Order: sequence, then C-alpha cells, then structure tokens
Amino acid sequence: MHLHERFRSWTALAAAALLSISAWACQNGDAHENDQTSTAAADSTAADSLATAGTEAGPEGADSKKSWKDRMFGHKDKEEEKDPPVPVEVATVTLRDVPAYLTSTATLEPDKEADVLSKAAGQIVAVRVEEGDWVRAGDVLATLDGAPQAAALEEVSARVHGLQLELDRKKALHDQHLASDKDLEQAETEFAQAEAQRKKVELELSYTTIRAPFAGRVTKRMIDVGQNVVVGGNLFTVVDSDPLLARIYLPEREVTRLAPDQPVRIQSDADPSIELTGNVVLIAPVVDTRTGTVKVTCQVEGESGKLRPGSFVRVKVETGVHESVASIPKRALVPEGADTYVFRAEADSVMKVPIEVGLDADDIVEVLDGLEVGDRVVSVGHGALRNGSHIRELTAHAAADSTTADGSL
Repeated sequence: MHLHERFRSWTALAAAALLSISAWACQNGDAHENDQTSTAAADSTAADSLATAGTEAGPEGADSKKSWKDRMFGHKDKEEEKDPPVPVEVATVTLRDVPAYLTSTATLEPDKEADVLSKAAGQIVAVRVEEGDWVRAGDVLATLDGAPQAAALEEVSARVHGLQLELDRKKALHDQHLASDKDLEQAETEFAQAEAQRKKVELELSYTTIRAPFAGRVTKRMIDVGQNVVVGGNLFTVVDSDPLLARIYLPEREVTRLAPDQPVRIQSDADPSIELTGNVVLIAPVVDTRTGTVKVTCQVEGESGKLRPGSFVRVKVETGVHESVASIPKRALVPEGADTYVFRAEADSVMKVPIEVGLDADDIVEVLDGLEVGDRVVSVGHGALRNGSHIRELTAHAAADSTTADGSL
C-alpha cells in the first residue's frame, strides 16, 4: 500500500506540470499573433501614407514620382544609369615630315678648365678676384708674401755684379797677356753660374704673384688673406665656357650615321624652353669595350650663356627625315605594357584601337599601322575613357580650362 500511494502522488505532480507548460505556451502564442497583426497593420498604414503623399505631391512631388518600392530597393531610371559624356580634345591624323633623331643625355662641360696651383710657399697677402669674376690671360688673381724671394734676389744680384767686374778685369789682363786662358775661363764660368742663380730666384719671386692661365671665369676660390699655402696648394679654378661641350655615348652601330659638323639640338632638362643648336666636333676613334659605345663630342653654338657648365641636357642628333607620313600628337598614345593604343573618335563615342608607331620627334609620333589619314583620336582626356564611352569635344582652350578646373583631363 505504501508504494502504491507514492506512485499516485508522482503521477499527480507530473500531470500538474504538463498543464502549467501548456498554459504558458498558449499565452505566448496569442501574444506573438497579436504582434504580427500589429506589425502588418503598421506596414499597411505606412504604405498607404507613402502612396497618398506621392499622389498629393503632384508634378513637383513626383520626383517623388518613384514608387515607395523604388525608393526602398534603389531602382533607377535608365537615363540615370547612362554615364555623362566625357569632355575631351580631339586631334586629326595628318601627313607631315617626322625627323629621325639619335637621343642621349649629357652634362655640359667647359672647353677649358684648370685648377690654379701655388708654385711657391708663403702667406696670402692679397686676393684680387671673387667667384664669378671674368679674367683675361695673365690677370693677377692673388699675391703671396715674396719678401724671402726678394731678399734672395738682392743677394744673388750683388754677387752677379761682383763677378761681372771680376770677369771684365780678367778680360783686360788677358788682352795684355797678363792672365792665362784658364783664369779667364774660370771667371766666365763663375759669372755664368751666378747669372743662372739670379734667374732662378727671379722666377721664384714671380711665382708669388698668382696669374690666370687663360681667359675665363673664376668658378672657385679656395684661399683667404692671411692663409699660408704650400707648393702645389689649390688656389682657384678657372673655366672657359665658350664654347660649352656635351659628350654623349652612342651604340657603335648608330655612330656610323654620324659625321663631324652634323647639326644637333641641345635642350635643358631643368627648363625645356631653353633649346640651343650645335654640331658634332669629334667622334672617338675607338669603342669603349666595357659598354660598347663610342664617345661623340658636340659643341653648343649661339647664346650658350643660357646654360652653364654642369647643366644636365638632352642632346638630339638628326640623322634623317621621314617625309609626308601619318602622324598624331604624342599625348594621344595610351601605352599598356608592350602595346600602344589610342581612342578613335566615332560620332559621339570612342573605340580603343591598337596602333604601331614609328619615329618619335618632339611632340608628334609617326603612325605605321592602325589609323588612316583623317581619323580623329582623343589627344586630351583619355584617362577617363573606356571602349564605347560617350564624349563631348572641346577646343584646346576649353580643354585646358577644364583641366585646370577639375583635373579630370
């Protein structure tokens, strides 16, 4: 009996627990259904409000013309999906002469350049020139203290004077047969030795005056007044930059097309607007075995004062001309790896086409294949283009203004 009663008690407890769980589930289910009903009603009300607002807005709100679904899901009109035309400048393929150049770079060098070294030791007592001064050959640049050399010259001059008197006396005695030939020869030898010593001291004294070796410009001054210098000390650098020289190095196979006096064009790398003419003055007779190149020396003509020794320049040697060939502006080219393309204008759009180019001269390039004379290509603005892009043509002036305004070209 005891076990039977305990079993009945457990059964009653389990039934009560199941009833409690069922009641809780029913309550939550009703609440969830009520929430869904409320949400649906709110969505319906919002949709009705958007539709009513779009209708009441009339023509002005109708860009609110788009349905609320378009606003929510980002639907666009076809007109908005179409890209606006790209402003570009267009050039025409024309016939013109294109010169052939051999191009290289060089650093301008003066025709003459020398370091002025001290030939005597002593203290600097005067400096007569500054860097940038123009001097003539033999002009005094500086002066050393020459007191020791001057004293030595006085001493040897006095000795020479005494020996001169002795020699004259010996000659008179010899003429009277009162002096032997040996005595006369000895007097002549001593006098000659003293005279040579005097000339040596005079030369040493002249070394205390530093002079320009040739006409040119002082480019460096390495001394100051009061400074002591030694024999061989570097005092000044003088250069003669008229004319200036440009030494370029070209492959051996290209040099066969060059000859002395062939015209060249020399352009400043720092300021491309400075361009001077010149000519080939020397072609080296040997090939550099390390590089396989030949040194070609070119001379700058005209107003070489626009350029200075040490300026970095680009040298172009004209070797021939391709006459009346199809050409386009170099800026129209669109290089991609080893290939070259252009955007050919067709009505209001463009087509990207590959081309083959030939000679390259200044701002134009020869077209060998891919374009015909009369074709039009985009010369400015192709950075924003792709195949099939719509374009709007600008004049060169308008294209420059557009580039300045937004940097898009």
